[in-house]
Amino acid sequence: MNDEWRGIMEDSRRRVSWPDDAAVASTIGIALEAFVNQSQYRLSGKAGERNEFSLSYGEYGVKVGVWRLLEQLDAHGLPGTFSVSGLLAERHPQVIDAIAKAGHDLVGHGWANDLFLIGASEEEERGMIRDTLDAIERASGVRPAGWASPANSSNDRTNAILVEEGVFWTGDDASDDLPYVENPGAPDEIVTLPKVNLAANDLIHWIMPTNGTGVFLEGFEDTFTTIYREGRAGRPQWSDIVLHCHMAGRPAFGPTLERVFGFLAEQESVWHTTKTELARWVRDQGAAR
Repeated sequence: MNDEWRGIMEDSRRRVSWPDDAAVASTIGIALEAFVNQSQYRLSGKAGERNEFSLSYGEYGVKVGVWRLLEQLDAHGLPGTFSVSGLLAERHPQVIDAIAKAGHDLVGHGWANDLFLIGASEEEERGMIRDTLDAIERASGVRPAGWASPANSSNDRTNAILVEEGVFWTGDDASDDLPYVENPGAPDEIVTLPKVNLAANDLIHWIMPTNGTGVFLEGFEDTFTTIYREGRAGRPQWSDIVLHCHMAGRPAFGPTLERVFGFLAEQESVWHTTKTELARWVRDQGAAR
C-alpha cells in the first residue's frame, strides 16, 4: 500500500504542546443552570410550556448538587469550570461566590438555559450576554473570560458580540479535537474550545436516554484511553467531560464520578486545568487552525 497518505496526514494535522510536555490537557466542565419554563427533564406537558415539576428538577442543582460536586472536586484536588446562567447568579450570588472562592473557573452560560441566542435579535442577544456576564461578576467579583451558549445556540454574530464584551474564548463548536484561535491578530480574534466532551456528558448519556451511569464512565474511559495513547506517542490531546449540577450532583451519579475523578487524579503526564487557563495557553501559543 502506498504510504504517501501518511505524509499528507502529518502535514495536515495540527499539533499543540502543553505545559511540562503533558500528553493530555484535562478539564472538567460543570453546568449550573437556571430555567424560565422548564429544565431538560419533564414527565408531562409540552416542550416550552411552563412546567413546575421540571423547574423543580433544575433547582436541585443550586440547592444540593453544586455542593456535592464541589466536595468531590476538592477531595481529588481537581479544578472545575462552571458554566453559569445569569439568572441563577442573580438569584443565588452566594453560591457563585463560593465557587470562585474555591478556586474554580466561571463561564457565561446565557441568561437562562431555555432562552436561546438563535432567534434572538442582535439587541436581545447583546443584552443576554451582557446581563449574564454582569450578574456573574456582581456575585463573584470575577468577570467571565469564556462563554458557552445554552444548547450551543450561537449564531454568526455571537463571537463578535462576545469579543466586544471582553470575552476571549467560546465553546460553541464541535469541529475539532483541539482548541484553536480564530482570526488571529484581528480585532475579532477569539479562542474556540470545541466540544470534545460529547462522549462523556451526563445529559446525553444518562438522563435523556435513561441509561445507567456506567454508559458515561464507558464513554469517558474509551475516549481518554485513545487520546492518552496518542498524546504519549507525541501528539498531545485534550480531555473534557460535561456534568450538570442538577444531574451529576445526585447521589446515583456519585460512585461513577468518584471513579472518573479518581482515575484522572492518578494519571501521569496530564495537565489538570480550567478552560480559561487552557484558552489562554492556546492564545499565547498562537495555535491558529
